[in-house]
Order: sequence, then structure tokens, then C-alpha cells
Amino acid sequence: MKKNRSLIVIITLLIQTLFIIIINNAIFSSTNIAVLKEFIPLINLFILVVAMLTILSIKKVLEEAENDIKIKLLKKQLQEVENLNYMLQTQQHEHSRHIQSIQAMVYLEAKEELKEYINGIAKNYRYTDNLINVGHPAVTSLVNTKRNIAQSLGIDFAIASKCNLSSLNIPAWDLTSILGNLIDNAIEAAVYDTHPRVAIEFTSEDEIYNIIIKNNGLVIPDETDIFQPGFSTKDPMSRGYGLFIVKNLIDYYGGEISFNKVKHTTIVHLKLPSKQLCHKSVACK
Repeated sequence: MKKNRSLIVIITLLIQTLFIIIINNAIFSSTNIAVLKEFIPLINLFILVVAMLTILSIKKVLEEAENDIKIKLLKKQLQEVENLNYMLQTQQHEHSRHIQSIQAMVYLEAKEELKEYINGIAKNYRYTDNLINVGHPAVTSLVNTKRNIAQSLGIDFAIASKCNLSSLNIPAWDLTSILGNLIDNAIEAAVYDTHPRVAIEFTSEDEIYNIIIKNNGLVIPDETDIFQPGFSTKDPMSRGYGLFIVKNLIDYYGGEISFNKVKHTTIVHLKLPSKQLCHKSVACK
């Protein structure tokens, strides 16, 4: 369907161009201008109709392109939730297996083997006791998954949750698109530093949620409109729409976003309204 719409745009533009060329040639070679004047209203009407069809087709193509980007972002966030769920299921299976092994050794009174086995678990087994709950299931899964990704890249990833995000007035799919894009940018910038670090802080004050994301590494160039579609510090052919979508979503839900630089650190500050504040204001969706 998308290819058909793009083809319609191309065809209508070609028809309009071809028609204008034909009219120009007719005017240039005609010996009787008076006859052509009789058809000018019809010609203008035809050009107007074709132009309107072209504009409508282009609008539809742009809408579909934006929807495709949103779908890709949503799929990405769902994949991250699935990855976290898989990790938790795997570790639950590991817990069960270890308990069964320990139970068997206790039954057999194999004290030395049991001691060695428990020491091995304590040394090598990876626990999820440090799973950070921010009071919002989607955000909890997102930030913990991103932390695992960052740590696998050698990035120091810190999360400070000083509030409960359950009252945020943004649907989970849009909220994870916002935070997922910003955290991805922070991780990708931090890897360029010799001591990469990403930090996220969640606080609330006066029914406003403040989310601050900090990272070192690459910083945003000065005097750059980072929210324009196509902006990227990386490959512009494959990226450049993440911050554009983030800004549109934040504006839609009555929030604010700002970027600051302190030496080699980029600081992103999000202000998002709570449900309680939105009940008092018409600015929220």
C-alpha cells in the first residue's frame, strides 16, 4: 500500500509536469491565441485538481512513514520487555536447578561437595536482587534491560528512583519510546569515553515528574536544532528521527524537555505531568 501511494505521487507529478509542458508548447506554436483562451479555465481546474491530489498523496506518504517509525520503536521496546522476561525466566529455572542439586547433596550428606557447590554459586551466579522497581512496569523493564546492555558494553549505569512513576499521564508505549530513545542516545554517546557512564534519576515535585539522564562521551554540537527530523551525531541515513519523535510526544502530553552540557557531560531534563495535574489542566492529553 505504501509503495502504491508513493507511485501515485510520482505519477501525478509527472502528469502535471507533462501537461504544463504540452500547454506551453501549444501556446508557443499556436497562431490563434483566442482559441486557447477559451480552454484556460479548464486547464487551470485540471492543474488545481492534480496539485490537490499530489498534496494529499504526499501527506499520506509522510503519515505512513511516521507511523512506520513509531511501529519500529514499539517493536523495539516490546523486544526489550521480552528479553527481560526471558532473563527472569532463565534465572528462575537456574534457581530451581540449584535448589534441587543442593537438596540432593544434603540428602546424601555430601558436606564437602555441598560447600564447594554453594561457594561456586556465590562466586559466579548472577542474581536479580538488584532489579530496580520504579513503580511503572514498562519503565522498570526498560531501564533494567538498558542497564544490562550498558553493563555488557563496559558502561557504568546508575539508576536513582526517588519517586513512584505510577501516576504518569503517558501511555506505556509512548513513555517507553521517549525514554528508550533518550537512554539509547546516552549509551551510544558514552561508549566514546574512556570511563563511560550513564545515570538516570527519577524525582517528583508539585505533581511534576522530573527525569534526568546524564552521560559522558560524545556531546551535542553547539547551535544545533537537535529536534529537527534527520538530526544525528551518527549515520544520518539510518537515524535522525528519534529525538524528533521524542519532542513531538512530549509536547503532545504537555511535558518539557531540555538539553544542557557541562564539560564532557550531556544532561537531559524531562518534565512530565502527573495524572493529578492533568485533571486540573487542559494542557494535558
